[in-house]
Amino acid sequence: MPFLTLGGATLRYDRAGAGPTVLLIHGWLGNRSFWERQITALRDRFTVVTVDLRGHGESSPPRTGYTIGGMAADLEQLVRAIGAQKVAVVGWSMGGMIAQELVRRLGDRATGLVLVGTTAGAIADPKNPHGNPALADEIRKAVTEDFRQFVRTFAAQLFKLGTASPLLAWATGQMQRTPPHVAQACLDAVMEADLRDKLSALKLPTLVIHGRAEALFPLGMAEELKKGISGAKLEIFEESGHSPHLEEPERFNETVAAFLGAAAPAAAPAARPAQPAAAAAAPKPGPAKAAPAPKPAPKAEEKKAAAKPVAKKPAPAPKKPEKKAAKAGGGKKPAKKKR
Repeated sequence: MPFLTLGGATLRYDRAGAGPTVLLIHGWLGNRSFWERQITALRDRFTVVTVDLRGHGESSPPRTGYTIGGMAADLEQLVRAIGAQKVAVVGWSMGGMIAQELVRRLGDRATGLVLVGTTAGAIADPKNPHGNPALADEIRKAVTEDFRQFVRTFAAQLFKLGTASPLLAWATGQMQRTPPHVAQACLDAVMEADLRDKLSALKLPTLVIHGRAEALFPLGMAEELKKGISGAKLEIFEESGHSPHLEEPERFNETVAAFLGAAAPAAAPAARPAQPAAAAAAPKPGPAKAAPAPKPAPKAEEKKAAAKPVAKKPAPAPKKPEKKAAKAGGGKKPAKKKR
């Protein structure tokens, strides 16, 4: 189980697959298990990195460091620690806010950005047309009074089906694992963050994904991201609420894989020179799960492609030099020995 020790915190993370690196960042009260279906779908083409943000999942819960900038700094160190020269970033909900800050820190090392059910912030700002100060105060009060009861009610808002969602019980259990002090600190970070004036600084391929039935962040927030980030595209998931990656996983995985695949070539020229060395070191971690998936395709291609020509070419080459060497050397060597 890989962990990364930082100043004041220890982060639990996982890495699976092979190919361009993709970092998946979960949302408030979540953990890396919320990306299980994405790991399975993407690891055949990408190196998928998932992490428990500080205070969440199996990461340590220090008393401080729960600002959007602070958590982005944690992940910047993670990217460096795993040796990723280039990385695409996918962030959901609070993780999307962290992702915006992270790609700014990474600069040219960030190859693409996917923002899922998220916002540019200023939620508690009464002047923000997309904000909701009343909701912010209501959530703060509920978290303080009875955190576990709050989660039971809040978790239903993650899904279009609400309390009828088959994922509700699982999501509730995962979210209740988060310590109350972490929940409160991160909630304050989300409510206080305002990234709107920094959107224009994001100069990389960006995809915004939003559920039509979103109950937490209105569609206007997704449209704000699209308008604020040059060239950004917006995909609306009709059958989803706040969690498109959980509610419509097949479509989500196909959409994100296609986007990341298109964004990857921009990083390829810089990444290819380092790939031979990385390829030699890759077998050491032993990503056994990722290995079986790529094998079927190459085998089919090899059978159709011409396994015989490959075998014929090397065969004649070694035979000719051996015969010449034997004929040339056979006569000269005995003559030298007799003398």
